Amino acid sequence: MMSYRCFRLHLVLFFVLLFAPSIWAQEPTNYYVSAEGKSQAQLKTALYNIIKQHTALDYNSLNVLFRSTDWHPPVDGYPNGYFWDMYSDYKRTSWTGLNREHSMPKSWFGILSDQENSAPIGCDLHNLYPSDAYANSLKSSCPLGEANGTAVQKNTIIKVGPSTYPGCNEIVFEPADEYKGDFARTYMYMVTCYEDYASVWQNKGTISMLYNNTYPTFKPYAVSLLLKWNAEDPVSDKEIVRNNVVYDLQHNRNPFVDHSELADFIWGTRKNELWSLDVGPAEAPKIFGVHYDSETDEISVHINKPEQATYFIENENGVMLQTDKFSSLGSASVAGLKNGFYILTVYTGNKRETGKFLIVR
Repeated sequence: MMSYRCFRLHLVLFFVLLFAPSIWAQEPTNYYVSAEGKSQAQLKTALYNIIKQHTALDYNSLNVLFRSTDWHPPVDGYPNGYFWDMYSDYKRTSWTGLNREHSMPKSWFGILSDQENSAPIGCDLHNLYPSDAYANSLKSSCPLGEANGTAVQKNTIIKVGPSTYPGCNEIVFEPADEYKGDFARTYMYMVTCYEDYASVWQNKGTISMLYNNTYPTFKPYAVSLLLKWNAEDPVSDKEIVRNNVVYDLQHNRNPFVDHSELADFIWGTRKNELWSLDVGPAEAPKIFGVHYDSETDEISVHINKPEQATYFIENENGVMLQTDKFSSLGSASVAGLKNGFYILTVYTGNKRETGKFLIVR
């Protein structure tokens, strides 16, 4: 059976072919070397000095560039792929109905409105994503957060509503679980790449998230939330591919995608340690893994007594498609499922585990 490492390699190669030639850009040798041996504020500032200089792109041309940075691989029904929208479940093959969305709202930048899309901070691809226009309008300038369970908006995969997360009492924007890490690492990038904007961050919409300083910049509630999302939703192949393509276009990288453990050395439990390139995410939580083997058309998990576990498979819209028990080897056939992304939930004893997998035949 294909190993997980081989599966990831096949998936990355699939993306490489999709995005060639831009994807060949990789993290340059010694790109982060000047940040080694530092932590907390010094580490954040060292990263700022590495990534602050970059090419300012044309905001009005971004919908074309999104075909390289945010184009979903082909799946059944969409043989040529579609715009990868982290805000809704629509699968659009044309730009109609989409916006160029600033993940961190441009109203926070503290610059004149006529500069919001022309200044480097306003046209930074690391912060801009294709978004369903309706979902974009719902999000508005809300801070990130976890909203109450009744706030799911029709035809979107976001929530906008009163915060349920300790330390925040505002109306917040909550992305889908599979993209929470993407948003967390985007916000970490923004307050790092634009550290020189610290004194002008606007209070509107940022009451719970930002201080007007270079460190820690994030308020306690925001630090807790973003570290949680960074850990619970690890860096995906989507982010790796996107980071490489943006680097090819814009000539700077998101350090928190390349090295997600940086967040812990700047704001988290490892901030009293000195970061280095080989340290790795030593304190990252163990992630439940589900592996798809295209040769056998099966998924597999590594758990004790898998034949006693019950599993459920849902599509990206939360529709239940398959439920059963695993074989004694921890495998299950998914031959009846189409190409695409799926969510696996496993109940074993008193434990509940959730993982994601992609079927590409």
